[in-house]
Amino acid sequence: MPASLVQTRPKGFKAGWWILMGLSVLSVVMHAGLLFALPDEELLFLGWVVFSFYSAVVLAIPYRRGEKWAWFVTWMMVLAFAVVILFDSEFGVMYLVMAGLMAVGQMLARPAFFSSEAGR
Repeated sequence: MPASLVQTRPKGFKAGWWILMGLSVLSVVMHAGLLFALPDEELLFLGWVVFSFYSAVVLAIPYRRGEKWAWFVTWMMVLAFAVVILFDSEFGVMYLVMAGLMAVGQMLARPAFFSSEAGR
């Protein structure tokens, strides 16, 4: 990515990216710990670890490059966290809060992906 592109990014992009990356990494660590704490549910938590790790990789490379498809794909992570409330009311609230924070991060980063189309 050219240095000029990095410098022209809106401040909201950096804040949004840090929110999303932080929550993705937190999710990897949290679910990896649950793999060992609750071995009866290891397949479920392994799936969350892999999904969260994939999200972190997408955020680290194509999202930071400003590739639009990465912005759209990142909504899958927000949706997955939000849907947990339908299956588990006890822990679902925590996941719903995380999904809300992720959505805020996405909206903060949005101008970096779509500002060039505003004048079309």
